[in-house]
Amino acid sequence: MRTVVEVLRELDVDIVALQDVKAEEEREMKPLSELAAALGMSYVFAESWALEYGNAVLSRWPIKHLKVQKIFDVTDFKNVLKATIEVPHVGEVNFQCTHLDHLDENWRMKQVGAIIQSSDSPHILAGGLNSLDKTDYSQERWTDIVRYYEEMGKPTPKVEVMRFLKSKQYTDAKDFAGECESVVVIAKGQSVQGTCKYGTRVDYILASPDCPYKFIPGSYSVLSSKGTSDHHIVKVDVTKCENNPPYESNGNNNKITKKRRRQRKNQAVVKISGTAPPSKGIWTTNTLSKVE
Repeated sequence: MRTVVEVLRELDVDIVALQDVKAEEEREMKPLSELAAALGMSYVFAESWALEYGNAVLSRWPIKHLKVQKIFDVTDFKNVLKATIEVPHVGEVNFQCTHLDHLDENWRMKQVGAIIQSSDSPHILAGGLNSLDKTDYSQERWTDIVRYYEEMGKPTPKVEVMRFLKSKQYTDAKDFAGECESVVVIAKGQSVQGTCKYGTRVDYILASPDCPYKFIPGSYSVLSSKGTSDHHIVKVDVTKCENNPPYESNGNNNKITKKRRRQRKNQAVVKISGTAPPSKGIWTTNTLSKVE
């Protein structure tokens, strides 16, 4: 079985969002600190649903600022970790990592509403939203999913969160999909690879409507976590655009139109991934030198 370090190193990404990651304050934030050191990355961490477990953001570049916010109110043990990352020759990237409630869509709606209301700057949002996007599935496939969830004793799948985010003009990285990794099978009647063990997509990377960073067509993919997690890895490349978005989606089966401008050679590409390793506060920040 591969290790988390090996899997993430192979991705060669610049920014990573992790959920359900463990960081023990009394052990110098291990094992998260060890993971970041092995990858040569800086990290920030926010304890979330349980003692020493929470959300983390890892970055190849300096993390200039962070904010940890209880999502809905003081009774909500979930949080959104907001990190401002300084990308060389490009500028700042506002990157948010969260993990919404896994049972109640009504509560998830309150959580995501609070995230949007509290976000006063363009940003990229990544994490386990635990809600489905109905457009990913045919009606037959959706019926099978509902039946399967019932048989597994899981709450009936809901779509309100993703419908709400799209109504707020958030861009879904999935609309910029490229070649699929064959090891992550797409179920019949489903237009996208699943990200969890149930075969459905519950993990997302999204860009706010005013975000200067745009997803690069063909760069989105779902990659196998190779036994290191019960979720797969979502990965996408982004580039900074000075004016209007250079890419458009035609809204038909999430395909990209041919209206693409050539990417300028001096544009920097930022590679982002989101995953949930199996190891599950106080927030902390630490800058680590690159490990050769």
